[in-house]
This record gives sequence, structure tokens and C-alpha cells, in this order.
Amino acid sequence: MPVYSDNTINAIKTRLTMSEVVQGYIPVVTRSGRNWAKCPFHGNGNERTPSFAINDRDGFYHCFGCGESGDMFTFVEKMDHVSFNEAVEILARKAGVELQTVAGKAERRDKDELETLFDLNKRIAGTFHYILLNNPEAARARDYLASRGISAQMIERFELGYAPSDTSWLERFLTKKGYSEEILRKSGLFSPNSYPYPMFACRLMFPVRSWQGRYLGFSGRDLTGKENVPKYKNTSDTPVYSKRHNLFGIYEALETLKKGKAPAVIVEGNFDVISMHQAGVTSAVASLGTAFTKEQVKLLSRYVDRIDLMFDSDEAGQKSTDKAIALIHQDGIECSVHTLSGGKDASEILEKEGPEALFNAFQPSENAFQYLVSKGIKKYNIQSGRGKSDFVRYLSPFLQSTVSSVEQASYIASLSQMLKVSEESIRADISSQGGDEGAAEEDERGIIQGGSPHKRRFNPAAVSIDLFAVLYLANHRELFAEYRSRISFGDLKDREAQIIYMALENAMRNEITSNELFLTMITDEDARNDVATSFALDEYSARTGRSALDEAADRITLRGMEERREVLLNQLRSFSDSLDPDQLSDALLRKKELDEKISVLRNELFRSTGKEE
Repeated sequence: MPVYSDNTINAIKTRLTMSEVVQGYIPVVTRSGRNWAKCPFHGNGNERTPSFAINDRDGFYHCFGCGESGDMFTFVEKMDHVSFNEAVEILARKAGVELQTVAGKAERRDKDELETLFDLNKRIAGTFHYILLNNPEAARARDYLASRGISAQMIERFELGYAPSDTSWLERFLTKKGYSEEILRKSGLFSPNSYPYPMFACRLMFPVRSWQGRYLGFSGRDLTGKENVPKYKNTSDTPVYSKRHNLFGIYEALETLKKGKAPAVIVEGNFDVISMHQAGVTSAVASLGTAFTKEQVKLLSRYVDRIDLMFDSDEAGQKSTDKAIALIHQDGIECSVHTLSGGKDASEILEKEGPEALFNAFQPSENAFQYLVSKGIKKYNIQSGRGKSDFVRYLSPFLQSTVSSVEQASYIASLSQMLKVSEESIRADISSQGGDEGAAEEDERGIIQGGSPHKRRFNPAAVSIDLFAVLYLANHRELFAEYRSRISFGDLKDREAQIIYMALENAMRNEITSNELFLTMITDEDARNDVATSFALDEYSARTGRSALDEAADRITLRGMEERREVLLNQLRSFSDSLDPDQLSDALLRKKELDEKISVLRNELFRSTGKEE
């Protein structure tokens, strides 16, 4: 992934104002000398009074309604559902700025390696496809596809292929094409423990492509029929491929998804995806040998506001449906469920009855709430008090993750009528249910446990001393080299502060000066949002806060010294009898030195703040 230079970022910011960027998406009004808009991130832009403040001087926005903050790049990321680099490219085109990247020797080497792996995957995908269509050995694969009802058009559309049974062929072929052993070992095409034994031999091959069409890896279906041979194999994660972040069929479905008229349809396997496309449902995709993940939800949310689920009708498929509903709903995306009646899965219906029958079987659906209610009624006895309680508990994660208060209220009203209990009692039961954020697991009673999707709001009043210090340093990164000698990573107790501290370290080493690039170095979403918010707040951005930073640094240092003294005292209490005179003397001397430093620092803090420590 390219890293765009500070010059590129600054040139874009020089040519565009924050208001101009926002104006390209939503109307902007001027009030009291500042530009405002109705927030596009909450209330669907229907606020009575605009709460979305735009600061052209500093190039940031902040919504006083939902707490969203950021710069022009963050705004485009969220409005267009793109990555930071894609936002830079969009704004560079708008501003007429030529893109420049930062690439040292290591970065160029890594980029060359990635491009080589992409090239290798594309080349071998084409070769597998050619073999499928032309090699006599691949007749078994062609016959198998015919038996599954897969058309020639779908074979071409998904570039299906065949990996020969000769286990020495692949390494010989790719070596002759000039690929090094180092690249072949990293490609995922060979067994990691038995190179050069191939991962795929005598298998029907499904190339996996990114949304951009780049060849990432493969899935292979066994055609030997031997026992103890896995039916499907997938490329292991490589420098260019991550199963969690990609979907089979995303490239083939992209044109339909971009139109925004059809929901994304999640099915269980590769053949199900191909079958759905053959039946005319060209927005179908599938996960890659893993459970459906939150990263895959994020990928789809770029293009659609509704995701439909159509997993297998067996017990495993139904469990997958429940877990996927929790992940999708946590992102505030509408979700519906299709239950096939004519077969276990889409490929089975296509094979037995053809594409028209599959299309007709796919059409009926129910929204996620209806689906969960229907399933819950079968699972729990809602005529009993305990059954009603378990039923509400089963639905609680879904209800908790409902972003719209109106939508949640309508669900609760429906449950109240169904169970013949008050809405207040249902709300009380829902409020009592906890759960880890992002979890989607079943407990011992089969109840799905999922966390709330609501983003934590930045609360300046609740900021720890650790977080205040690193937020101030994030706003004044030129001070970090000086203060890192006073505030060490080990002295920080706040996890978010530790995350930002590491980003400050990386920014200093890589000489990153722009706020936009610095934000991309913070991996935690809450921490990144808090830093972006701090850029718009005077208590962090103003240079006059230096005295507050000094006080925070002193308090963090004092806390660390007091903790070290407590450890030393515990050691003296526990081991004083076993210490020889020299060891005891040394320990007492260290305690005395700590006592003196603590006393000096306490007095300094008292003089500067007037507060007794």
C-alpha cells in the first residue's frame, strides 16, 4: 500500500477547504461566522438545527450531536466508504494535485514483492484455467462441473481452473518462469512444511480476487474422491491475502453492488456463489473457509446498506446465520434472511432443478428480527415465565445493537404484545444483558451474545491524566522527543494512551508531520476518533496548554515512583530476613532515594498547582 508524502497531503489541504469538501456532499450554511451543516452521520441529515461544525482554519469538522470528528480525508473516507489512501486519491483529483509517495528501500522492496506475488497469482490462475479447458487430464473437472449444472459462461466469469495431479509440475513450471524460491515459498501455493509439494493437486481451482480484481489466492476442490483428503483447501494467509478481509466473488459481484439497488447476499460456499450468479442473483459472495467476519461486513458496507443471508439449512448453517446477523446489525446495516425450501443449499437446487428454480426459491425472505423471533419461538416456551425471559435474552443483543431508537421501540412494542408483558420489563431485561463488544457467540442455552455497535463518545471530563498527556503530544508532536524522556510507555496505565504513545513513537521515527498520516498510524478506532476530536479542541491544540502537559508528566512520573517504592517496600517486608547486610543496605538506600525524589516532586507540584499531593 503506498504511503503518500506530506507534500501531497499539504498540497491538497492548501487547494481545498474543509467547507468545499463537505459542500460536495451536503449543503453548508454560515452562522455566527462559522460554517455548519446537518450531520450526515446521524439523523440522516434531518436535524432541525445543524450540529456539524466546520473549521476551515484548522481543516477539521466536529459534530456536537454524535461526536464525529475528523479532517477532509476522514470525511471522504466515511462518506464514500473508502480507505485513507483512496480518500487521498479522490481529493487529489478534485484539487488537481499530483500524487507523490514516500518509499524508502524497504518500502520499495516490499512493494516489489507484493507486485510479484500478484503477478504470480494472475499467471497461474490463467494457466489453471487453460488446463481446465484444454488438457485431457482435466476431463474429470469438466465432467464434474457439468454434473453440478455450472454453465460455460460461469466457468469463464469466475475463471475456474484445474491443478494437475503431478505434484512436481507446479514448482518446475513457475521456476522456469523466473520466480525465485523465496517468492514461491511466500505464495501460499506450496505446503509450508513440505516445499516444493503443492497445496493444490488434482483439484478444481477457484481464483480469489480482490474488489479491484487483483489475484490474491485460491480455493481448491478435491476431485480424487480419496478418504482422509480435505474436500476443500484454501490458500493460507500470505503478504497479499487475508481470508478475514476478503470474500469469494466480491470482484464478480462488484458491478451489481455499486449500483446500490440490490443487497449483498452472503452464501456459504464457492459453488453457492457461482450458482446464485448463474440464477441471476449477481450480488452473491461467500467467506473463504472461515466464519463470516466483521472485516467482511466493513468491506460490503462500502457499497450496500442491506446484507441478506442465505446459509445452508442444516444446524451449522443456522448457527452461522445467527452469528452473522449479530455482526451485521452491530454495523447498523439492514439484514434479511432467506431460507431455501427446495434443497440444503443453492448449488444443490441449481444441480437438481436449474437456475430458474433457484431464483424462485431465493425470492422469499424475512427481516432479521422476524427470523430471530420465529426461531426463538421454536426454541423457547414463551407461555412460561422462564421461557419469556430466555426469549428476550436471546433477542437482547440484536435489540441492543439497533442504532435507531424508533426501530428498537417498534421491536419492543411487538414483543410486548406477543409475550403479554410490559415494554418497561422488556427494556429492563435488555439493559441487564452485557456482552463483549464485537462478540457473537452462543451461551449454554443457545442465546446469541453480541456487543453494542454504538461508538463510544469522547468525554473530555473523563479523560485520564495519561490520555490527556498523549493527546496533547499528538497535537504537538514536535514536543514528543523531549517528553518521551519524562513519560515512558511503562509508566502509562491507560490502554488507549499506550496505543497513541506507540503511534507517536512511529511518527517520530518515520518523520511524519501531517495529522492525516498520523491518524492512519493509530489502529484502534476509538483512539483514532479521540485524537481526531482533540485536534478540534482548544485545550489540546493551543500551545498555552504546555503547563498542563508539564503537570501531567510530573503526576505520571510521581505515580510511577510511588508504585516502584511500594514494590520495594513489599520486597523488604517479605525478604528482609533472608537478605545479607549489603543487600539490605542497598535496598534501604534505593528506598531513601525514591523517598527524596517523591518528596521533591510532590513539593514542586504543590508550588505549581497549589494542590496538596
